[in-house]
Amino acid sequence: MRSRELRSTGGRLKTTLHEVLDRPIGQTRGKAVKMNDPQIDWVDRDEEFDDDEAEESSADLTLTEAKFDGLVVAPADWTIETLYTQIGKQIDLDPDFQRRNVWNAKAKSRFIESLLLGIPIPQILLSSKPGVKSSFLVLDGKQRLLTIKEFIDGKLPNGRKFRLKDLRVLKVFEGKTWEQMSADRDVAGKLLNETQRTTVLRGWTDESVLYEIFYRLNSGSVKLSPMELRMSLYPGEFLKFILRWTENIGPVHHLLKKRSPDPRMGDVELAVRYLAFTDLDIEYTGDLKKFLDSTCESYNIKFDDRDFVRSVEDRLAQLDAAIEAGINIFGESGFCRKYIKGNFESRFNRAIFDIMSFTLSIVEFRKWALSNGSALVDEFKRLSASDVDFSRSIETTTKSIESTSARFSKWIDAVSALSGIKLPQPSIK
Repeated sequence: MRSRELRSTGGRLKTTLHEVLDRPIGQTRGKAVKMNDPQIDWVDRDEEFDDDEAEESSADLTLTEAKFDGLVVAPADWTIETLYTQIGKQIDLDPDFQRRNVWNAKAKSRFIESLLLGIPIPQILLSSKPGVKSSFLVLDGKQRLLTIKEFIDGKLPNGRKFRLKDLRVLKVFEGKTWEQMSADRDVAGKLLNETQRTTVLRGWTDESVLYEIFYRLNSGSVKLSPMELRMSLYPGEFLKFILRWTENIGPVHHLLKKRSPDPRMGDVELAVRYLAFTDLDIEYTGDLKKFLDSTCESYNIKFDDRDFVRSVEDRLAQLDAAIEAGINIFGESGFCRKYIKGNFESRFNRAIFDIMSFTLSIVEFRKWALSNGSALVDEFKRLSASDVDFSRSIETTTKSIESTSARFSKWIDAVSALSGIKLPQPSIK
């Protein structure tokens, strides 16, 4: 087994993070699971996991008017055929980073029908990529571009043929594939020559400008995770790996009540947050976006080292075990929830996830916690009810250095005293 040296407030402490408990880790980890898999006994729902202060937002950005000075907005009308031929060439839709399709087959069919009917479609917004000539990443319109590619290629992500279904107007095309439709030159020309308003952003010099635009675009009814933009800005082997890891349904999905990979990439975000806070070489300075960006960028570089890859795999195994232990101890309705006025809130809390996953991923403490679950729950309730600084650190302005440091140090100090196990502290400025 591998050991890792962790810093503690009292000096340095050697703690084994990569030892795995004898029992299996992850109910279904290691294989893809279908929605109706009998092993999954939780309900897939989102209402408990709305935005909270511990999630990324535009408030994290340091913006000035000067950062927008060089921004050039260039509108254009590209045909569907042009867009299709540029996907994978000029337009970066690397399938390793574009697995999370939000649209279902019915929505995709309706979009193709809209194109054939000539109905105006919202613009696609692209951004130039720094240092790469004539190459673009997608800020808005990914689902439309994916649908165009999938329809003309003839396959859906599940490998099935893309057949139009549930059409409202063009019933004559019901059940048809592009291969069948393109045999008619008039029909093929109608789709391929349809124009799509496309706007390209150029001249930006600071990524925070793109993040701000992205947040504003996604401030409506369906908010997308900034992890999607991060994957475009920092493509690499680590992000490919972590996306594949979250394709396999396991404890993190149980925690999020997701029966399939999260289209908004909440599962990816939690895995990256955990890796970032448990890596003591990466210091948290109060900027969550920069913290996660730095982790992804650093890990992409290190992912050509097989030993480093194995260490990440081992740490993620400990995350699985930590979540399973937490659910076992606190119950599904209590783990990673705030405790207020004698009750656990129903909503998932990322700030609590950070401290729980950090401590329960340490094998020695996890073994103690599983044998002393009631005492651990009582300590969390006591701290939440009696320590004003701790309760504030998980309720408001949770991303500041002060709040982050307070919740980690207070929780770690409390459970270290309770268990008699000296636990390390994360690296916080």
